[in-house]
Amino acid sequence: MKKLCVPLVMFLTASIGVGQSVVSTPSSYQSGFGRLTATIQPSQMADQGATFKSALSDRFMLNQSLSNFKFSENFQAKSRGPKEVALFKAVSPAVVLITTEDSLGTGSLITSKGEVLTNWHVVGSNKEVGVIFKPALDTQKVTKNDIYRGVVVKIDQVADLALIKLTEWPTNRQPVRLGSTDEISIGSDVHAIGHPRGESWTYTKGVISQFRNDYQWSGEKNAFKHKADVIQTQTPINPGNSGGPLLSETGKMIGINSFKTGDSEGLNFAVSIDDVKNFLSRKDNRYSSVPEQPKPAKCEWKTVYEGKSEDKAADLISFDTQCSGKADLEIVKPIDTLKPFYLRADRNLDGKIDFLVFSYSRNEKWSLSYWDNDFDGKWDAVGFHPDGKLKASRFEDYQAYVERTAQIK
Repeated sequence: MKKLCVPLVMFLTASIGVGQSVVSTPSSYQSGFGRLTATIQPSQMADQGATFKSALSDRFMLNQSLSNFKFSENFQAKSRGPKEVALFKAVSPAVVLITTEDSLGTGSLITSKGEVLTNWHVVGSNKEVGVIFKPALDTQKVTKNDIYRGVVVKIDQVADLALIKLTEWPTNRQPVRLGSTDEISIGSDVHAIGHPRGESWTYTKGVISQFRNDYQWSGEKNAFKHKADVIQTQTPINPGNSGGPLLSETGKMIGINSFKTGDSEGLNFAVSIDDVKNFLSRKDNRYSSVPEQPKPAKCEWKTVYEGKSEDKAADLISFDTQCSGKADLEIVKPIDTLKPFYLRADRNLDGKIDFLVFSYSRNEKWSLSYWDNDFDGKWDAVGFHPDGKLKASRFEDYQAYVERTAQIK
């Protein structure tokens, strides 16, 4: 099943097509640590994206790639008549854009207490999200005054729902009214407002095709098992619509647009209003099970470089131990026999050394090691290897070790 929230990479500026890679990878490995990682090539920043990032920076911290979002300059309803225009005008101010570091989706302000309803897969594991309200006028651009901090206060992985509490929000917005299953009938018209593929505050209209009890589906990325009563519609929805309201003819919420089936046209699904109300009345979080996954193939170490260092002062052997496509461990054997052999590693693949161990006997019987366990670029601990094995037999705080050895000297 295809979730309808959108990864940020989908919204790179027009110079890069959807789905194209923006990562330039080296054609072959080079010797030496720190030169083996791919380099991200920055794209040109869209004017509207730049405005958005600037507005966001002093209200809510998000990933730098937010500057690549494309936001519609006009939030106009594509309607069929005065009734649809009135519905969009009444409801859209309470429909929000939800942003995380790697995706965006839709949500609805549902109470005067600043509570916003969306899909769980929109917020994921994030504790805080950005919540953006529609500007008062259709022709206005998003500014910092439209962006608010939201805290995820409750989730339901089974029904794929999440509740966000705003710390502050516009006081002039009327919440989306909650409807009932009495308004759900096959063939009746329904309406949706969301942000398909980043095209903000887009209105669409369709019909209810069927109502399906206890429907089960799995996420395309997270593999969690979901189950809920769902409304099957032909309302045109796309990635970015996730978490947005499915509205009845009276403008009341009767479902949450959540997923579509594969590449099929017109097979779109919304979690029904009864499941929404059950979620809102439940005090605790509800978690889903993850289906058992086949075990991945065993990662075999690969030698990616063997030869001299650039300064010809040492022999190097570089390995890819995590099947990441780049070297993360390197053995260095200085030509100068007075210098120890040493092994250095990049355990979290950030291109920085976070583990260093020495063999003073130059026979790969290890003696002393340094550890950066929180990956902040500073040593945290010193390991001792009296048996010569790579695994340290005891550890000492790095600062305490430095002070102790300074006293000895």
